Amino acid sequence: MKALDKIRKILNENSLDIKEVQEIVCHVLKVEKTQLYTKNPEITSNEEKLINHLIERRLNREPLQYILGECIFYNIKIKVGPGVLIPRPETEIIVEEVIRRQNLIKKTGYRVLDLCTGSGCIALAVAKNIPQFHVFGIDISEKAVMYAKKNKVLNNVENINFVVGDLFEPFKEKVFSCITANPPYVKTEEVFNLQPEIRDFEPFEALNGGVDGLNFYRKIIENAHKYLLKDGLIFLEIGMGQAETVQNLALAEGFEVLEIVKDLAGIERVMILKK
Repeated sequence: MKALDKIRKILNENSLDIKEVQEIVCHVLKVEKTQLYTKNPEITSNEEKLINHLIERRLNREPLQYILGECIFYNIKIKVGPGVLIPRPETEIIVEEVIRRQNLIKKTGYRVLDLCTGSGCIALAVAKNIPQFHVFGIDISEKAVMYAKKNKVLNNVENINFVVGDLFEPFKEKVFSCITANPPYVKTEEVFNLQPEIRDFEPFEALNGGVDGLNFYRKIIENAHKYLLKDGLIFLEIGMGQAETVQNLALAEGFEVLEIVKDLAGIERVMILKK
């Protein structure tokens, strides 16, 4: 069977997005999407069995990124799988803002800390785009840090270290010019109402921000002073409707709110603080 015939057959039999089906077929055949249409390769019986298996996983609502084992974040390839949060496009805003303000950060130093690093996507994108920085990524999940270390090797990034630990705990003797974080910020009761791809597959501890969704913001903001140099910056991803409360937490701890950046949907998504 030809690749395009297989794609048409899958789409006729199932309610799946054509782009996702194309990605699965390309993944199995190890071809670029353009090659599907220029060469329309023949599919072997073994390849068809694997395609069918992966399509079945997607029909069971497993995230496409877990099925493929990877995704693209800020133009770099990130390996993902069960036990690590899938990078979201809106999280790229943190990277964009760090790059935009890199000269301001460099006035205080070159050491960056990425809290709740997960797959390492933010830390790696910052380190790759600003090679003068020395980036540290930390996560309490050993599995997440395992993925982060694999992604370091995959992307050949040398100016970065990943460690397992609880927020600032391993860094009692270090101070940083910049702190980034995409912490868990979903209210506990709301986690169970998320779409199945998230609720049933992604790690609960990477989503759960406590009863009000603010547990990690409190811990980060209350402790950041000890680990941030004077005039150092913090870049926090925040959830919908959390900006005012997180801002008040920051102001109460003496931080200056430089900017709250909206995502493409107009949601206040990244808060930038200055010590």
